Amino acid sequence: MIKRAFLVLAAAVLGLAAVAAPAQAAPTQGAAPAPAVAVAQSDVGVQVAPTGCTTWVEWVQESYNVYYQGRGNVQCATGRYKVKLQCRNLQTGVGYVVYGSYAVNAPGTATALCYSGNVAERVYPVEDPLPTVGVTGCIGWAEWVHEGSNYHYYGRGTAQCDTGTYRVQIQCRNVQTGQRYVVYGPAVTAPSISTTTCYRGNVADAVTGVPA
Repeated sequence: MIKRAFLVLAAAVLGLAAVAAPAQAAPTQGAAPAPAVAVAQSDVGVQVAPTGCTTWVEWVQESYNVYYQGRGNVQCATGRYKVKLQCRNLQTGVGYVVYGSYAVNAPGTATALCYSGNVAERVYPVEDPLPTVGVTGCIGWAEWVHEGSNYHYYGRGTAQCDTGTYRVQIQCRNVQTGQRYVVYGPAVTAPSISTTTCYRGNVADAVTGVPA
């Protein structure tokens, strides 16, 4: 009798232990890796945009001859980048853009030269590789040009961007009346230039590139 009572008590204790124990789910075959591993994998290959950039221009001699040219330099604290120069031919007044041939990692110095005898007016860092979407890195500049062989002059604006499809936007001004207005140039794809002129005799005050 005592032995039977003991067996009943032991069975009751084991039953309580089974109810109190937390349920254990069976492992699922082919389960996804732990979140920490997934986050680490998603960080691989992320490009860091250049930040903390310093730019400067120099006037350097070309080889051993007497021709001089503008040189632009850029150095950043982070990222991978190359240099872009806004240059100008002082004899014709025409501006243009030159990209450096090589990209460098921070804190290296990226450099490029304008054409012989031309000056570097502005210097910009350009992210490498370039973004795949959007319009980025737009710059604009103004020129004073004449029409054909006559003496009709126009303010001309030109825009150029690193990526995307865009057009030039010029804020023009009639210097006699003070009236301001806006004109747009044709749509182009980077890194082409979009250019147009103000009305005859008017100047181009502000020039930029805008998405087309």
